[in-house]
Amino acid sequence: MCMGADSEGGTVGIGVGRPSSLAGSLYAMARVLPEQRRRGIGNALYEALSEHARGRSLSSLWGRIDEDDEESLRFARNRGFSEVGREHEVMLHVADADVSAEPPPGIELVTLAERPDLIRPVFEVDAEVAPDVPSLEQGHEPTTFERWHAMYLEGPGALPAACVVAVADGEVVGYTGLRRRGSTSPIAENQLTAVRRPWRRRGIATALKREQIARAREAGIEQIFTTNDETNVGMRGVNARLGYRPAPVKILVSGPPSK
Repeated sequence: MCMGADSEGGTVGIGVGRPSSLAGSLYAMARVLPEQRRRGIGNALYEALSEHARGRSLSSLWGRIDEDDEESLRFARNRGFSEVGREHEVMLHVADADVSAEPPPGIELVTLAERPDLIRPVFEVDAEVAPDVPSLEQGHEPTTFERWHAMYLEGPGALPAACVVAVADGEVVGYTGLRRRGSTSPIAENQLTAVRRPWRRRGIATALKREQIARAREAGIEQIFTTNDETNVGMRGVNARLGYRPAPVKILVSGPPSK
């Protein structure tokens, strides 16, 4: 669901609601231009998102707010939302990254563009590993293959040539996904980086992300953003070693639909 709030001068706000793996909750985003705030536009978007959630039998909404955006935080608190976690977004300048290291012994790195036959096995790794990732989503609800496929491999932002898979003796043991922020944008977002439990602590996650950076560079990507929950110490360490640097902290908020 995506809606705009318009005035005679054009669009002044936007609301987005989409399915979430947080059980019973809608991911919701309402944004209003600063000069158009305090006119009821944000509340109208919140009401519409709430109606959308109720129509899907969802009992709560959640979203992200910049740590320093006190006005938006106050808007959320006034409607019953509270902080439930924090995400630490980091950014990498692709041109500055060192991608010269070799993968661990016995690990082959390929992309889904090169090996589309691995799409289903990669999804199975995602389904196995996603519940292990520290996040707000404590009531993790498994995603469907169709939704996963749309997120990683469909639409103008899809980058199968930078979705890297780790293979050992023909078995998929890990992967990392990447998606552009727009069909021609030089900015991309790292999606889940997953390594199966028996294969962890061997340097596979670092190798996957290093290869992803190299493939992103070939695709014309200049910056990569990624987000980790504050408790995901291991992946935050991997990102720091690869050269990612902190961006503003996102506060995760959750609250009820309007009454």
